[in-house]
Amino acid sequence: MLLPRMVGGARVMERLGEGGMAVVHRAEDPFKPDRLLAVKFLRAEAGSDLDLVRRFLREGEVLKRLHHPHLVEVYDYGQVGTTPFLLMELLPGGSVKDCRGEAPSRILRRFIPVAEALGVAHSAGIIHRDLKPSNLLFSADGRLKVTDFGVCLWEGGEGTRMTQSRMVVGTIGYMAPEQHGDPRRVDARCDVYALGAILYEFTTGQPYSQVQLPPASVRPGFPPGLAGILMRALAPDPARRIASMSALATELSGWLESAAAAGWGEEPLPGFRQEDLDQPTVSRVKGVEDETHEDRLSPYLDALRTGGVGSRRAAAERFLASVKPGDERYVLEQLAIAPDGARFALVQALGRIGTEASLKSILALLQDPFARAEAAEAASLIAQRTGAVVLPQLQEPGLGSSWRWPARARLHDSAWASALIQEWSSLSAPQRIQALEAARLLPDTMRQRVKEGTAEAQRSGGNLLKAWKEL
Repeated sequence: MLLPRMVGGARVMERLGEGGMAVVHRAEDPFKPDRLLAVKFLRAEAGSDLDLVRRFLREGEVLKRLHHPHLVEVYDYGQVGTTPFLLMELLPGGSVKDCRGEAPSRILRRFIPVAEALGVAHSAGIIHRDLKPSNLLFSADGRLKVTDFGVCLWEGGEGTRMTQSRMVVGTIGYMAPEQHGDPRRVDARCDVYALGAILYEFTTGQPYSQVQLPPASVRPGFPPGLAGILMRALAPDPARRIASMSALATELSGWLESAAAAGWGEEPLPGFRQEDLDQPTVSRVKGVEDETHEDRLSPYLDALRTGGVGSRRAAAERFLASVKPGDERYVLEQLAIAPDGARFALVQALGRIGTEASLKSILALLQDPFARAEAAEAASLIAQRTGAVVLPQLQEPGLGSSWRWPARARLHDSAWASALIQEWSSLSAPQRIQALEAARLLPDTMRQRVKEGTAEAQRSGGNLLKAWKEL
């Protein structure tokens, strides 16, 4: 991926890390060399997904509007050529995950400003929807900041229409129950639930999603007053949950100042050494070289194998966000033993990171009803990156199966483009929309030929006319 050398007046420096959809580089302002900057670029393969691009740029728009000492600061966002970017402050201190086991009273004090910062975001109509420990990072001066608003809901703005009703948004273990339904119908109380889940985990030592018990059942002697706050933050029914993030911050602050809190939670949780926890947060960041494929990906694989439909969708999204190019062999090994309901996500991951070495396994799934559409998509993406020849395996007479259309269009299948024009009159309105959406992946000359050959769509209205105009 060829990246620009300058964005927003800053020089792009060395790579700091990468995820399934983005890469992060250090950046340097020539006029303010002491300012710590990072620039996040959307991967080229993700840039072909217009919805991902909109979500990515929306994160920049959202954070540039928000200002709080405990929210990550974004200085600029946009696109350089075709590459979307976010220029933001660099947070070099690691994530709050590195504070697991820390004295619970200290943990509470860390999180109260986070709750206040989220209250500011909520007041601006912005709901995070994916709050979790890895999205809470330390700045160089030790402040804990909320990051990664890529799937936030912006009430009253364009963001309210960017998430489809069938898409589950969030991370298993921190998602409120209502997030397994229509993600557009959640409100700020889903963030209250997520912060409650994080606090439960960090003050008891056990994830709430795994135990589903009051804190005292997990950690004997847990203060009843604090337990009551956490359990109300974790109420399954939003109407019975603590009503706002500001109210949660107020209750936590009040409890810490009460007599019941005196002397409680000053020691690390069992299994952690004080000398480890007293080290600066920056020095406790786990290096990428220490993290195994299994450490990073197995929680999502477990959820894909065992969860319900909503849970599997959420797990698939997080799996895709976490997978890296070096994971190809591991993902192929897992694909070979994956159950029916999990294969689609592993195939999608190989489409993002795979090489020609993955093609044999992927093409073998073109007859698999649980993963055939994802297999066609993945094969075409790998072929596009590597130059491998897979179009013959994807072709069918005429238009063929609709789930193969995007893959064939991506690989410039002129036979498919011609068949679309010839068979246009026999297609239903939904099929026409689907075909036009796939045709956007054709090269310019073919796309223009299809547009001319389907010009009767101009006499239609609604989504069909819109799809034709966007071709």
